[in-house]
Amino acid sequence: MMREPSADVHPLDERRDPLRVDLVRGLATQVAAHYGGDLTRMRRANGYSNATWVGDGIAVRIAYTPVDMAREAALARALPREVGHPEILGEGTAEGHGWIVTAEVRGQNLHEAWPTLTPAEQRQAIRQLWARSLIVHDATPSLRTHVASHGGFVPATFGDATAAAGRAEAALGLSSAQQSQLHKVIGGYFRAAPEVAQTVNHGDLALMNALWDGEVVALLDFEFAVLGPIEIDLCRPVCEARVSEEGHHVDSEAGAAAVEIAARHMDPVHGPALIHGAAVLDQLRDLDIFLTLDPAEERREDWRPSRLLTDLLDSEGGYLAPLLSA
Repeated sequence: MMREPSADVHPLDERRDPLRVDLVRGLATQVAAHYGGDLTRMRRANGYSNATWVGDGIAVRIAYTPVDMAREAALARALPREVGHPEILGEGTAEGHGWIVTAEVRGQNLHEAWPTLTPAEQRQAIRQLWARSLIVHDATPSLRTHVASHGGFVPATFGDATAAAGRAEAALGLSSAQQSQLHKVIGGYFRAAPEVAQTVNHGDLALMNALWDGEVVALLDFEFAVLGPIEIDLCRPVCEARVSEEGHHVDSEAGAAAVEIAARHMDPVHGPALIHGAAVLDQLRDLDIFLTLDPAEERREDWRPSRLLTDLLDSEGGYLAPLLSA
């Protein structure tokens, strides 16, 4: 049974098993102390798959599930300096939970800063976020050995993707037309993906994975880095800039900038199928996470990934419409 939310439970932990939350915090306390940090003086940072604390000159990130972070640490060490990734001070596992300690970098999480930015600053941030990711893409020849061809929201096989689609269909009661479109989009992605250049993608190019200090100063958290079409990284900034926290479309200068970037960098032949498929797979992954938590106080159709998925399955392609209309 999940604990009831209370003042001493961080919002990111409200639906987690309290025993797991306490275990991860205890492990993080030990890791931080080894590097001269005191978790009680450190602030909790954004992020869901891992728990992160920042302060005392370091950042401690530890996985909620028993996973190894050695591959991510090796990739981070190999990144070009211009990416801005914080210096890796150490990595390891504690009771099976991978952890990484980096140097603290001055700046605010871009997701947290976003509401305070002017429209011009938001537009600038989207462009700079993409510019940092391009540095990673351009370094593909030296980085590709550090990443796999699947991970994050990119399933290993077409069968895995169709299984996720089946779970969505059952959970949301999708119409026959929506089901048909869902399988069409997924099939289009898997047919097109082998036909284009394979690029090292960040894999989770969201606002919360960047730092802002008057400009974007760093990309963070490469745990979902993946080798595949560049549209994997293109789909997320479009969503971040054109969709509200509640899952509704918004018009903005940042959204226009994200669409312009995607239109310029998409594959000229397969781009629409790839970015549409990547966006759908992204929401299927998030929907699976929500289904695991299944918050009883919310209707499934009101969940953000539910709204975005059904939006992407409409006749125009939802928030991707400007990129799919050609």
